[in-house]
Amino acid sequence: MNLCLPKCFSRRTRRVASVKGEWIVPANPKYYDIINAFNDTDTITWKQSNNIAKGDIVYLYVGAPYSSIMYKCEAIETDIPYEFKNKYLSINMVMKIKLLKRYKKGEFDFKRLNECGVNAIRGPRSITAKLSKELNKIDIKG
Repeated sequence: MNLCLPKCFSRRTRRVASVKGEWIVPANPKYYDIINAFNDTDTITWKQSNNIAKGDIVYLYVGAPYSSIMYKCEAIETDIPYEFKNKYLSINMVMKIKLLKRYKKGEFDFKRLNECGVNAIRGPRSITAKLSKELNKIDIKG
């Protein structure tokens, strides 16, 4: 049986190649008004998890009804201690992220992400090599 797999998949492991220093981070508009967060500033404080480091690129995936990557940011400060807890969220560490680019709703929707090897966005995750290439194509075009 000959499987036709996208180039970003290995035939042996079927694991997706990822790019170090580039992350997809979910943003739920039900709990935080991310759509208007960058209206008056280009830098916001965001929950930090995983191994995001200063200088890393953080793509914010805004959940329904947008279901798209909407923002490209750079982590400009990381590992800031912070204590917050409610029934929806627990935060121990935050980072400051600076807006680099806005994407149109639907430009990088979940279908397109899935085609680039992203099967779920339940928490921060590294970005696939194929998606990085697609996002960078858009960045070059402007």
